[in-house]
Amino acid sequence: MSKDKGVDSNRRAVIIGGAAAIAGIAAGIVIGGNAFPRTTVEEKPITSSIVKEEIGTSTTTVTQTVTSTTSTTAPPVSVPVAYVRQKVANYSQLQVGTPITTNYMGYTVYIVRTGVPSVGGVGPNGDVVGYSAYCAHMGYILEYDPNTRCMLCPQHFSQYDATAGGMQVVGHPNQFLPQLILEYDESTGDIYAVGFNRLVYGTYNTAAQASSSPMGES
Repeated sequence: MSKDKGVDSNRRAVIIGGAAAIAGIAAGIVIGGNAFPRTTVEEKPITSSIVKEEIGTSTTTVTQTVTSTTSTTAPPVSVPVAYVRQKVANYSQLQVGTPITTNYMGYTVYIVRTGVPSVGGVGPNGDVVGYSAYCAHMGYILEYDPNTRCMLCPQHFSQYDATAGGMQVVGHPNQFLPQLILEYDESTGDIYAVGFNRLVYGTYNTAAQASSSPMGES
């Protein structure tokens, strides 16, 4: 009898111990679930191609769902902006050493006869040139000196050689003065500007930033 009682006691201890262990595991699961909440993973369709794998003589084809997105927004259209051909003077108006102040696409420019063949010059003697009236240093309005054939800045005393394509002679500028590209009509004496050879001071796109429509003939 004492043996049976001992066995029963042991069985009860095992049962109680097992129940305690199960309760502990359950509590751990609850606590762990609270401490480390589940993360919801959102599955999104992926784009893939059909993959074929050939092994020996057998062929296996794997197909996955393909999702494609088509944009309905049209790409921006780039509209090129170009210089225009504009009459700026007539040869009969020009005297050596006396510039004409006029306007090309909204920019103030000088047309001048230097009296000697000049870089970019047109006309019977190749001495008619045109330049931006704005200093390449800080944009001040220039003056023409017939004695030196230079464009002068009265503010900081920079100088540009009008016979040498607007080359900087002295002063602050580190670039040439923007020069007009000119065309000469021998039959009428008309002089046309068709653009600048470099950016006018204060612009990053001289043609696109023109402030007014040309008034001359095209």
